[in-house]
Amino acid sequence: MVLRKVFPAMYTLSEETPACSRNATLYLLRCIFLMGVRQPPARFFIVYCLWSFALNLSSTFYQPIAFLTGYISHLSEFSPGEFLTSLQVAFNALSCSIKVLIVWAFVKHLDEANNILDEMDKRLTKPSERLRVHRAVSRSNRIFFFYMAVYILYATNTLIAAIVMGKPLYQNYYPYLDWRSSSWNLGLQMGLEYFAMAGACLQDVCVDCYPVNFVLVLRAHMSIFADRLRQLGKDPDVSHEKRYEQLVQCIQDHKTILRFVDCLRPVISGTIFVQFLVVGLVLGFTLINIVLFANLGSAIAALFFMTAVLLETTPFCILCNYLTDDCYNLAIALFQSNWIDGKQRYKKTLMYFLQKLQQPITFMAMNAFPISVGTNIIVTKFSFSVFTLVKQMNIAEKLSKADEEDKLN
Repeated sequence: MVLRKVFPAMYTLSEETPACSRNATLYLLRCIFLMGVRQPPARFFIVYCLWSFALNLSSTFYQPIAFLTGYISHLSEFSPGEFLTSLQVAFNALSCSIKVLIVWAFVKHLDEANNILDEMDKRLTKPSERLRVHRAVSRSNRIFFFYMAVYILYATNTLIAAIVMGKPLYQNYYPYLDWRSSSWNLGLQMGLEYFAMAGACLQDVCVDCYPVNFVLVLRAHMSIFADRLRQLGKDPDVSHEKRYEQLVQCIQDHKTILRFVDCLRPVISGTIFVQFLVVGLVLGFTLINIVLFANLGSAIAALFFMTAVLLETTPFCILCNYLTDDCYNLAIALFQSNWIDGKQRYKKTLMYFLQKLQQPITFMAMNAFPISVGTNIIVTKFSFSVFTLVKQMNIAEKLSKADEEDKLN
C-alpha cells in the first residue's frame, strides 16, 4: 500500500482514468534529471550544478581514465581474477560514458517524444483503449525498477566482495590516494569507487532502459490503432464521406506514430551501436573470469554484471522484432476492414495507405546494421569466441602461473 502511494505509476489505473502515456517514462525522466544532464532548475541552480559536476566528473569522465591509469600504475599487483573483473567493467564503463554523452546531446528528443504521446492519447475514446495504455505504463515502470535493482545489486555486491577481500575490487587510480597505506585510505578508496560505480549504474539504467519504456507504450498505441483500422467502414449508419474522413484521420494517426519513431531514432541509433560494439567482448571477459578465476563473491558479482550487460540490448532487440510484426498486423487489420463497398476515391486512398503500412518500422544502429534479435545473437556469440580463444592459447594457465610465481617471490 505504501509502495503504491510512493510509486503510483507502477500500478495499473482503472479504465475510467484518462490515459497518460508519458507516465511510462515518469521515473526514467526523473533519473535522467538526477544524472545532471537537464537544464538546472532556477530554485536549486547551484545545488544541481554541483551535483551534476560531482556525478559526471566521477562516473562519466574520470572513471574510464581511472581504470586505464590503474592498469598502467599497478598492473603487476592484479591477480588474474581481479584484472578480469576490472577489465570487464572498464570496457562497459567506457561505453556507458559514451552513451551518456549521446543521451545528453539528444535529451530534448525524449521530451518531444512524450509530447507526441500526448497527441496519441487524445485519440483514445474507449475504456478498453485507455486500459491498454494503463497496462503498458505500469509494465514499463516495473521494468525500469527491475533494471535499477539488477544494476544497483551489482554495484553493492562488488562493494561487499571488496570489503570481504580487504582490497578495492577495481583498484582505480586516484591521485595522492594510496589505499595500501592505511585502513582509512582503503575505506576512502572503496567509497570513491562505489560512488563512481553507483553513479554509472544510475546512468546505465537510464541509457539502457529508455528505448524499452518508449517502445512498450508505442506498441500499446499500435495495437489500439490496429483495432481502429479493422473497424473502418463497418458502421452501416456512417456515410461514405464520413468513412473517408475516418480513413484520412487514420492516415494522420500513422504519421504521428512515424514522427514518434523518427524522434527516437537518433538517440537509439547511437546508444545501441555503442553497446553492440562492446557487449561480446565484455561478456567474453566475464565468462573467463567466472569459469577460471573468480571466487564465490566475485562470481556472484560477475553473474549480476552479466545479467546487466544482457539487459542492455536483449529486451529492446526483442521489442524491435515485435514492432516489425505489429507493422504487418496494421496492414492486415486495414485489409480486414470493410473497403469492398467503398467509393473509388476511398479505395485508391486505402490502397496507397496499405502500401505505407507494409513498410515495417525498424531501428538501425548508426545505419550499420538493424537492431534485432538476430544482430543481438551475433554480437553475443562473439563472447564465446573470446572464451574459446583464451582457452586454446592457454592464457588462463599462463596468468595463473605468473600470479603464483609473483606470490612466491
